[in-house]
Amino acid sequence: MPKQFVKLFDDKSLFQLTVERNSKVCDSQFVVSNAEQYFLALDQLEELTINHQPPTTNYLLEPVGRNTAPAIALACMALDPKEIVLVTPSDHLVKNETAYESTLNKAKEFAKDDFLVTFGIKPTFPETGFGYIEANQYDVVRFHEKPDVQTAKEYLQQNTIDDQPSTNRYFWNSGMFMFKAGVFLKELENHSPKIYEASLKAYENASRNDNLIRIKLEDMLIIEEDSIYYAVMEKSTKVKVVPSDIDWSDVGSFDALYEELPKDENGNTKNSKHIAIDEQNWGQVLRINLSLKTL
Repeated sequence: MPKQFVKLFDDKSLFQLTVERNSKVCDSQFVVSNAEQYFLALDQLEELTINHQPPTTNYLLEPVGRNTAPAIALACMALDPKEIVLVTPSDHLVKNETAYESTLNKAKEFAKDDFLVTFGIKPTFPETGFGYIEANQYDVVRFHEKPDVQTAKEYLQQNTIDDQPSTNRYFWNSGMFMFKAGVFLKELENHSPKIYEASLKAYENASRNDNLIRIKLEDMLIIEEDSIYYAVMEKSTKVKVVPSDIDWSDVGSFDALYEELPKDENGNTKNSKHIAIDEQNWGQVLRINLSLKTL
């Protein structure tokens, strides 16, 4: 069971929480998924309709993954070029939805002016599992690869040197973006033309049925595998970053999961489907029922 579909939070999955959260701010949604996960997504969306009607949903199915740049490009090709698109992973947790909506509104101002917007999370400890964004106010100075511990500590130290707005700041890279569909595609064409051309061919050859677009395997395999960062964001001069204090987590490890789940009186993680007997502070109780592959 892929991580985003495991029901760990009030009997809801991260995918369902993502849909609920963005349904409040978006007119429609576009699920880009591996073809094998299509019915999982359908089933979990149907569960949400019991209490709430999500916005119109379209699907684009990839036979194999080619990383984020092609996935986003294929979805944008199905949209009006002037449409403002919010790109979010389906397996992240955002707990402060009021701040989230405010952050999206700020990003929308930049997106309307034809910028590519990314969202930076203020780091709270020297995490080595995230990429970092170096910023001067809303301008991206540089994207940094996942650092070693010492470099991550230096990033945090730089953040606390002073509070002057002109001082560069370092943020965790959240993997969320906002831009006009056409602006992103134009930047992709400018900076990674091979990916753009192969994606366009794959999109034009795709089969379509109502709200479903299915990419053919032979076309998908031709597309170069690359992330949105390498293909576009690190090369474009149109990039802005919005600092985002939204109580965010990518829930990317058992330690991160332990921090997010409620605890019982013995410090054990609590979940209606799991129990712990004669244990204290057992953050790894979920290993009994979840393989490492799920997270």
